[in-house]
Amino acid sequence: MGVVSVTLWRVSFADLRAAFRDLDRGSLYQAFFCILALMVLRAYKWHRLMVAVGNFRFQQSMRTLLGGCVLGLITPGRVGELGRCIFVRKHERTQTGILTLLDRTLDFWALVTLVGASLFLLVPEPAAIFGLALWLALVPIVLGLPGLLAHLSKAVQRLRHFHGPLAEVAIGLPPIKMPRYALMALAAMWLELSSFFFLLRALFHTEFATAVATYPYIALAGDLPFSFGGVGVREGVAAFLLSPYAVPPGAAVDAALLWFLLGILFPALLGLAWLVVEKAKYFARYSAPRVPSDSVAAP
Repeated sequence: MGVVSVTLWRVSFADLRAAFRDLDRGSLYQAFFCILALMVLRAYKWHRLMVAVGNFRFQQSMRTLLGGCVLGLITPGRVGELGRCIFVRKHERTQTGILTLLDRTLDFWALVTLVGASLFLLVPEPAAIFGLALWLALVPIVLGLPGLLAHLSKAVQRLRHFHGPLAEVAIGLPPIKMPRYALMALAAMWLELSSFFFLLRALFHTEFATAVATYPYIALAGDLPFSFGGVGVREGVAAFLLSPYAVPPGAAVDAALLWFLLGILFPALLGLAWLVVEKAKYFARYSAPRVPSDSVAAP
């Protein structure tokens, strides 16, 4: 409540309404298309990760992914997305939990890649090249995460409470071809950046470089555990970072708010609907009265 109050104190409702008067619907449709493509790509990446280590169906993958979106909406910093493992059977939870960490690590690495690209627009070239060198140093670590987990399993063999789950995961993770999923994570981050740019351009005409220079830090601020779903923090940081690029505060806040509605709230509502429909089908299947046949009817 404090974060939202400070944001509303800095940006009036009149500015928020004024930004929607000249809304460019073409850019808005392009943003919505990018968000749909982003959702499809993330679902495909997550499903392929689960299939790589087990016999998971697409329905199971979607249940865990959308269920994580629901938990991410109602937890600070979207940390609830790590709870995808509660939507699978008990013996599959350890493996699904490690896969979730792997998937989120790839997404964070893609965001760090975007941060490195933004340095060429924000700092002198030597500093940007140094940041690029650090990013290159992270590439072997990211691509070798399954092998790193296998070595971690061997290192904790003496800890009986941890060795069992880690050994189980280490057996399943090494066959994963990480370059493929790393490229998917980079493509998903590009779609996320493009969707924010189109939302921003729908409210105020600006260049693509503006989104490259500001969006990674807006996304990082939205993941801080200060509010549910990053609401308030994301919008306030957007208004602060976009002001040097002559973007009005109302347009900056509206763009960040639209991104929350379309990129975070919309998948969470889909996940909630998915879980409710599945639960309704379950109760309808097992609560329906069974009519005994003539051959087994009691006399």
